[in-house]
Amino acid sequence: MNQKFPFLIAALLLIFLTVGCGGNVTVTGKVTFADGTPLTEGTVVFQTPMMVSKGRIQEDGTYTLSTGEEKGIPRGSYQVSISGLGLPRVESFMPPGAMTPRIRATPTVSPIDSKYFNPDTSGLVCEVKGRTTFNITVEPPAR
Repeated sequence: MNQKFPFLIAALLLIFLTVGCGGNVTVTGKVTFADGTPLTEGTVVFQTPMMVSKGRIQEDGTYTLSTGEEKGIPRGSYQVSISGLGLPRVESFMPPGAMTPRIRATPTVSPIDSKYFNPDTSGLVCEVKGRTTFNITVEPPAR
């Protein structure tokens, strides 16, 4: 057997592990209003024309991004938006005398300006080169 063959296999394996694994980096942040009050619900969305990564906003305003089932996101430039706000709240209830539950939708008003719902109008862009903290300050709806 050629003695270069095991070396070639080892080199290819090293390249595969370097490029193929560990490509995702951690991106975290906090979404707040100008006065420091956290946004307590919604989803932060980072996207490119080829992919979408999301992170659920916690009650303290913090988020951590994931891409599908994988934690983190690949390095690159992303447009950023916030989703999941201003949607009707849906709940199940049992009317008096009814045999089956009913569904009720209650409209809500978004606590942030609607420009943040669309990555093209949010004005938010993040360059991810490594572990990144991307804090977002949002504005209330325009009156």
